[in-house]
Amino acid sequence: MLQELYITNFVLIDKVTLNLCERLNIFSGATGVGKSLILGALNFIIGGRATADVVQTGKDEATVIGKFYVNNKRILKAIKSVSNNPDIEEDILVQRSIDKNGRSRCRLNDVPITVSLLKDVGDLLVNIHGQHEHEALLQGINQLYILDDFGGTTTLREEFARLFQQTTEKTRLRDDLKNSLQERRQKIDLYSFQVDEIDKTQLKPGETEELERERGLLSNAEKIHSSIASCYEQLYESSDAVVERLKSILRELQFVSKFDDSINKISDACSQSLFQLEDAAFSLGKYKDGFSYDPQRLEYIEERLNALRKLKSKYGATVEEILSYRDLVAEKLKLLSEEGSAADQIEKELKELSKSLKNKGDELTRRRLSAAGKLAPLINNELHDLGMPHGRFSVQITPLSLNKDGDFEVLASNSYGFDQVDFLISPNPGEDLKPLKKIASGGEISRVMLALKHQLAKVDCTPVLVFDEIDANIGGRMGEIIGEKLCSIASSRQVICITHLPQIASYADEQWKVSKVVKNGRTYSTVEHLSGETRLEEIADMIRGNEKTDITRKQAEEMLRDAKRKGKNKG
Repeated sequence: MLQELYITNFVLIDKVTLNLCERLNIFSGATGVGKSLILGALNFIIGGRATADVVQTGKDEATVIGKFYVNNKRILKAIKSVSNNPDIEEDILVQRSIDKNGRSRCRLNDVPITVSLLKDVGDLLVNIHGQHEHEALLQGINQLYILDDFGGTTTLREEFARLFQQTTEKTRLRDDLKNSLQERRQKIDLYSFQVDEIDKTQLKPGETEELERERGLLSNAEKIHSSIASCYEQLYESSDAVVERLKSILRELQFVSKFDDSINKISDACSQSLFQLEDAAFSLGKYKDGFSYDPQRLEYIEERLNALRKLKSKYGATVEEILSYRDLVAEKLKLLSEEGSAADQIEKELKELSKSLKNKGDELTRRRLSAAGKLAPLINNELHDLGMPHGRFSVQITPLSLNKDGDFEVLASNSYGFDQVDFLISPNPGEDLKPLKKIASGGEISRVMLALKHQLAKVDCTPVLVFDEIDANIGGRMGEIIGEKLCSIASSRQVICITHLPQIASYADEQWKVSKVVKNGRTYSTVEHLSGETRLEEIADMIRGNEKTDITRKQAEEMLRDAKRKGKNKG
């Protein structure tokens, strides 16, 4: 769980510390007050994209710190693996800062890490369900992902994707080998030239950066030497050198200290400074005497960098990409040169790969069909709870392509498998099941999304689930049911949710109110933890706004009382 979230100088947030509970955490507040900034800060700390725009105006840096507690051994093991840090324990501290120039710094348990590594770790800790997922739900590929997440076949799909890539690459190699002799010779000549051109340059990883650093040094050699010589002279050699002047001061202090012991401390400080300055002068002199400038070396560096730039314009943006391209071309060259024998070997390997791909794809289809059969009745029950008593949901799985024997066409598939997945729904009695994307009602789509999220949360082991305005396109009548479902999810993991509905907010184990204030002509977003009377007033505000009455407050009391009772039953 996310125990604590510290945010400072983040857009409109000056400084906020949130101590979250392990169950349902709700953030409420009027539209536009900055509720999304809380999730923005959370997304920032788990590796989301960010620019210097998030730094508060007039500040140098924005910082977000998250303190997580992870007791799931499988997730903890995965975090240790992706971070390559076996010493990570249950308490995890994640920190990310970005300055006004866009430079970002990330730390995991006080160890510097990259943003990409932060994202890998963040994906294991937090799952954010955004308010725009309703549109994404209409896309077939996302429906396939949802089914795989529910059925636990994501890893199997990724294995299929790797096999599919190997098969397509091997197919391209085979086709290359089947080209005409003239084409083959042309490719051999081209590949030979490319390999030779790269090999002659004798590339070394990291060489460009080292050469550019050395060029900067040599280009400014005269200025560096002049500055060092000047500093050395002022410090040590000139008639009024700093060292000599300090020696004179020290002699004076040592003399007068005979009359006043308290000056000894000052004298000792000057004596220590003298030793340090003499040591610095010695180092400067050694640097000056040993400094050399080789114009020919600078000329070589320019020529070398120019050669590297030419290779990068042809074969890759970095030395590593060029070397990778060289190995790929060398492999193609080897296969093309071996001609017939290589073609036979490739054909043999391709058959084995295709067989493995077909077996993996068949298994993936079987498991998807099984998952679809389990998911449909669960979603139907959810839809009935969500005010669609006659709603019917189904998952349709159809093959992408079949050959004349009725089997899956291996190379006519894609990296996701042999299947096309479509979610079908019939909202009303007497209507046929139709693809979800053909349903016009945003409210119905929202309910399907909520139903899917509720079921996926049961199989998702991510410690922290975040719902951004889950009440989008849903009226107040459904708020209580949504609150119950969030409460049900929160019984097994931490949930963070933004909502405008009092029916949902009343189910919170902890509630915060986000407000916007103006101080000294500047706008800030503030976050207030609510309890007792302040929470009652906020629920009443959510019901009636500024025109709340005693009746509204009684409604809020009843809403909180009912939610507490039902929440205990869910827990």
